[in-house]
Amino acid sequence: MEQRDLLKDQIEQLGRALGKILSDFLGFKSKGNVEQGLEISNERLQSELDIDIEKLISLDESDLIEYIFTRDLTETHLEILSEYLFEIGKTQASKSDFELYLMKAIKLLDIADKTSRTLSFERINKKSKINNVLQHRL
Repeated sequence: MEQRDLLKDQIEQLGRALGKILSDFLGFKSKGNVEQGLEISNERLQSELDIDIEKLISLDESDLIEYIFTRDLTETHLEILSEYLFEIGKTQASKSDFELYLMKAIKLLDIADKTSRTLSFERINKKSKINNVLQHRL
């Protein structure tokens, strides 16, 4: 029982840290400091949570799933990471980078759907939003 509470606390702490990193990035982005925000956010993800964004976006689906599960990421964590990748993707000037980040954001939501025991209309809406941005930018 106590071990389960500890695990639950660690998962919640991870979610708060991810949310804070996303929030801080959005703050930098709103001030026009996208590059600085990316650098700081990616460093924090790596140092605090052992999540390497550059590696994450380069993995194929099976390696991505393994990467996610070795870090004990939940559906909520995947949703936050997806939102982060979506926001990064929208700032990318090159078509290939833009597509890479947005497609990986969708992939994270797909994995969250597969691992979840519930249907999430919020995830469905997020995927639709990302696909709309992809279609209008291409």
